[in-house]
Amino acid sequence: MKKLLFISTIAFASFLTSCNDDSETSSSEDLVQELDIESEATLESNFEDVDLIVGAGMETLSSAGGRVTRDVILDCATVTHDEENKKLIIDYGEGCEGPGGRIRAGIIEITYNEHRLIPGAFRQTTFVNFSIDDVQVEGTRRVDNVSESLEDNPTFSVTLTGGKLTFTDETIATRDAERTRTWIRASNPLNDTTEVEGEANGTKRDGVSYEMEIITRLVYKRACWSSGVFIPVSGIKQFTSGDNIAIVDYGDGTCDNEVTITINGGEPFTKTITPRGRR
Repeated sequence: MKKLLFISTIAFASFLTSCNDDSETSSSEDLVQELDIESEATLESNFEDVDLIVGAGMETLSSAGGRVTRDVILDCATVTHDEENKKLIIDYGEGCEGPGGRIRAGIIEITYNEHRLIPGAFRQTTFVNFSIDDVQVEGTRRVDNVSESLEDNPTFSVTLTGGKLTFTDETIATRDAERTRTWIRASNPLNDTTEVEGEANGTKRDGVSYEMEIITRLVYKRACWSSGVFIPVSGIKQFTSGDNIAIVDYGDGTCDNEVTITINGGEPFTKTITPRGRR
């Protein structure tokens, strides 16, 4: 069971202590809405999705690591390689449904220097009318291979600049981020695991700024996609917005979207997080 522990300011905690159980639950739900946890989860999962798409696209180039099978995440995309200019274009057209029921549309453009598994390799990603589940994705994402050798699990430094999600109601969430991303490869890419560390900041859909720091590395499992789980399956992060600080614990590796929310040590309650543009 995943756990999401919310800790508010001392003044707010004193107020909660004087309330009955019903008012505590109501205030907790209000705080979840105020922190906009689902939008933050959408930011996380959509940019993780982008990393997987780009990685799969790079695997279609000449192999440096032995695995050449075309990833199912590209099944409905057209992949074009401009070898002379070292540019890769992944085009999902007007939209198609991929693994886990996600609808991707538009174009991802990638420039690179050499195969991503080579230490020192880099790639830079931009978007042209690209969306996931009708959420428009923008920004520039730079990934550098910081692995010491080909024998290590591939490790990448990831920088997101000008990250932006535009939702169907025209609200906007933004993000800039610095991450370290470790790729645990399996013989079948559907069983790959990704571990992520780092921090981010930006604005929520209401325009209020936030900061996010990963306290314990987040773990994503591709195997969970088939059940519609695109959030981490374990790891802990701290999410700060306004006067509120949320400690988010994603649990023990179970594939589910449920979290347990506890505000300032009060009675916990469960909530299902849906990091999707579609409802």
